[in-house]
Formats: sequence, structure tokens, C-alpha cells
Amino acid sequence: MTTTLENKEQDKAKKGDTKELDLNELKKSLAQEEAELERLKRLKRLKQQEEKTSEISPTEDQPMDDSKIETDKHERKNMSPQELRDARRYYWQQKQKEEERKKKPYNHFPSFFYAGFWFRLFAFIIDLILIWSINRLVVQTIFLLLRLPLNDNDFSAYSLSKLVVYLLYFVLLTKATNGQTVGKIIFGLRLISFKEEQLSWGTVLIRECFGRYILKTFPFIYLMVLFTQEKQHLADFFSDTAVVSENLIRASKLSLE
Repeated sequence: MTTTLENKEQDKAKKGDTKELDLNELKKSLAQEEAELERLKRLKRLKQQEEKTSEISPTEDQPMDDSKIETDKHERKNMSPQELRDARRYYWQQKQKEEERKKKPYNHFPSFFYAGFWFRLFAFIIDLILIWSINRLVVQTIFLLLRLPLNDNDFSAYSLSKLVVYLLYFVLLTKATNGQTVGKIIFGLRLISFKEEQLSWGTVLIRECFGRYILKTFPFIYLMVLFTQEKQHLADFFSDTAVVSENLIRASKLSLE
């Protein structure tokens, strides 16, 4: 009898423990579900607020109505500090993007579309080899036929002739091909403008004539490409231009199609 009573008491104790465990697990699961629902509600409110800030945000030509301002203030009161910070951050990011697009209305690409230092260096070396060949075959031959001195001083006729060939090569080819030289064609690069769809003579002359002369005089300025976001050097900043990978642009267009 005593053993049966003890067994019954043990069974009752086990049942009580399982009930307590079930209740604890149920409470935990309910708490997790409530936390997840709260998180989803918060994300939904944040998304709605972002949409409303983009719709309600005032522009220069269209001021906000008083009713919209009141509703915006009321909604801000219901938001948590973190949600307000996120909404403000999003608003200022969008505003900066709009201002950037106004300054640079054309040819916006991701940062990895811009050609890096080494590709541009190899393309430039190929262009220098071609320019050296032209000077050797044309300029030097003319000077030899005319029996003029092949003097390499800075302001001699021979040096100035080589400089003219150097600048004309970049100016004429860049304008004729809308942003490419032989080196750029080989490596799939192209010069683009942030303010024009097609490169104008003004842009080409600023970059490929005046800019090239400065870069030829001070070659270390090319190193700016390593430290700028859009891989620009001094001549690019003057002319609002950059060099991009044409292969990546073609691939992105094909993927969109």
C-alpha cells in the first residue's frame, strides 16, 4: 500500500512539474511573438514615415500646407526617438542625393564603375607609345628633312612640336570618339561628363589641353585618382568629368534589358 501511495504522489508531482514547464514555455513563446509583432509594427511605421517625409517634404517651388505640417507634427509625436533619428537621416540622405543630381545631372554610376588607377595608367602608357611613334616618324623626319636642330630644350621648336602632337592626340581623339583614345579603347574605358551627355569642345579643351599640360608638368597629380571617390584627378575636377569602365556600363544595360 505504501509503495502505491508513493507512486501516486510521484505521478502527481511530475504532472505538476510538466504543467509548470508548459506554462513557462507558453509565456516565453507569447513574449517572443509580442516582441516580433512590436518590431514589425515599428518597421511598418518607419516605412510609412519615410514615404510621408518624401511626399510631404517641402520643395523650393511648392511650400507645405498648414494641415500637412500639423499632421507631420502629430505623427512625429507618436514616433520614438530612434524612429525620428532614422527618418531624419533618411530625409537628409535623399536631400543630398537631389542636390548632387542638380549639380551633376548626367552619367551617375556606382563607385565601382569608375576606372581605377592601374587601368588608366596602362591605357596612358599605350597612348604615350603611340605619341612617341608619331613624333619619331613625323616630327623628327620633318626636322631632319628641313635640317633643323633636334634640340630637346623646353622652349625649342622641336620640343614645342612634340608638345603640340601630344596635346592634339588627346584632344582630337577624345572629341572624335566621344571620350576615348587608343589606350582607352583597348582597356574598355571612356571619359564621361557629369554635366553633358556628349562631350563638348569646351570640356575636351579644358581637360585634354590645359589639364593634360598641367599633368605633364606635374605628373604626381595623377595620384589623386587613388584617393577620390569617383577616381578623378585635377583635370577631371576642372571639367566635371570621370573615366568609367565601358564594359561594366554595357553589362548593366544588357542586364536591365
